[in-house]
Amino acid sequence: MASKAKCALVNAFLELTKSERYEKITVTSLVEKCSISRQTFYYHFDDIHEMLKWAIESETEAICRSQTEGNWIESAKLYTDFLNRYDSLIRGAANSTEFLLIFNLLSESFENYINSYLSKKRKTHNLINRDYGFLIHCMSLSYTGLIIEEIQKEESDYEALLKEIFKSFQHIPNN
Repeated sequence: MASKAKCALVNAFLELTKSERYEKITVTSLVEKCSISRQTFYYHFDDIHEMLKWAIESETEAICRSQTEGNWIESAKLYTDFLNRYDSLIRGAANSTEFLLIFNLLSESFENYINSYLSKKRKTHNLINRDYGFLIHCMSLSYTGLIIEEIQKEESDYEALLKEIFKSFQHIPNN
């Protein structure tokens, strides 16, 4: 279970991304916002990148644990909530030197999410594992690209985007 300090730091970072440029947020500004010591931050994380990696992985794992075969609508809602919660971070990173880091974290998140969903949807598949993994990887990069395209709009509609993505999953047969 995540500590309160870890969650507070992530929440503070997400809050700060609404008013400050992504690359201007420092460990000092985070610990001041949370009223904790720098030592507490460094007890949990080596740096801000590690904190963001932990946050995105933790959220994705929680969504994947909640998935069951056939519940793609509820699963998509949870992932939509995740994307909405991280919207200011994604937007801020898109215009910063940290774009590649956030792109890669989102791509990995999508890859884990898609793999979890499809492995529950299809108990067996006709593709060999290497091909299946490559297909999942390609899908995650494509969908991450769609998210990046979506954030260029003034108002992102992640829910509509994920509904379109999951429509494509419906053509994968249950074996």
